[in-house]
Amino acid sequence: MKLTFNDMKQQIVMIICCFSFLGYSQPQRLSENARMSVLTCGTSDELYALFGHTALRVVDEQEQIDVVFNYGMFDFRTPNFYGKFVKGDLIYYLDANRYTDFVESYREDNRSVYEQPLNLSVAQKQKIWDEVRRHMSSQERYYQYKFIDNNCTTKVVDLLNEVLPVPLKTDFPENERFYRAILNDYLETHYFEKLGINLIFGAKVDRINNQLFLPDKLMHSIEISKNGHEKLTDETLTVFKASPMKKGITWNSIYTFSAICFIIMVLSVFQPFRNSYFFVMGFLGVFFIGAGFYSFHQELALNNVVLMCNPLFLVYIFVKKESKIKRILYYSIVGLFVLYLSFVGLEKLKVFMPLIFLNIVVLFLEQRNLKRKFK
Repeated sequence: MKLTFNDMKQQIVMIICCFSFLGYSQPQRLSENARMSVLTCGTSDELYALFGHTALRVVDEQEQIDVVFNYGMFDFRTPNFYGKFVKGDLIYYLDANRYTDFVESYREDNRSVYEQPLNLSVAQKQKIWDEVRRHMSSQERYYQYKFIDNNCTTKVVDLLNEVLPVPLKTDFPENERFYRAILNDYLETHYFEKLGINLIFGAKVDRINNQLFLPDKLMHSIEISKNGHEKLTDETLTVFKASPMKKGITWNSIYTFSAICFIIMVLSVFQPFRNSYFFVMGFLGVFFIGAGFYSFHQELALNNVVLMCNPLFLVYIFVKKESKIKRILYYSIVGLFVLYLSFVGLEKLKVFMPLIFLNIVVLFLEQRNLKRKFK
């Protein structure tokens, strides 16, 4: 079998990575005094860091090990990066860092770092060590990132649940909520990101959460979980506390979006502008439907927002003004929009209120125009 240049390049990278890990992986067995802890890192304004980060630290002074295993690595240089991210086949990978380097990188980014030493038996620590070493030296080092089901936090959760007699607790008030409500908590100061996420996410995020997929939720779960009769951790240590950021006027808010919507409402008295609005809404509807079928992310499937961002708008704007089909299409669009309003959840309502009101006003103006044409 012939190897392509890309195949050879991947194998060379894999070999280099394996050799670079030798400094961490020399001992097959940890000493009895080895320690393990979970590191939870704070958020930042970067989109990929809005929800924080989780990593696993292993310390064995006898074997001169102090390493952090990080399942959250990805390469921005990946061809078609955003297309792969939306589709759900973007490859993330496990990497190993020196603890001091890891903490310093978060210190430079002004992101808090918390550490929870784990009360694990020698056998439990060894099992986790063996599993991580196996991941590092095989193709399991790489995995397809899933926003909820397969990320840096769920990977650490899986490692711990493999050795604990009872899985980590998920049934606490901050975690037993709708996925959408949990995610929106992290986006309070990032309205446009919140708007985009709520628009593109479908039915799955409107269910009650029953897993640990976010770093701070895992941190809280570790605080209340047990390893047999013993607490899983005795304390949560603050390794680095981020400095408060100066808050100025932000344009990333619902007030800015409301102002934009108001301007569109005013301009919508003109038919060409209404048609432009209908085109944008119809295009978004087609995009959401396409993303639901195209993507491996289950979160994007069955998105009822297409009843508001309706693909029928694209047909409607090209139908002749005097055609009865135009009126039929109009009332179909209105009916589907009303259907959407009848079961839109509170979380969506809080985010979409300016857009919903804008849609009502534009459709009302269009109805007045239709009445004049069909008199």
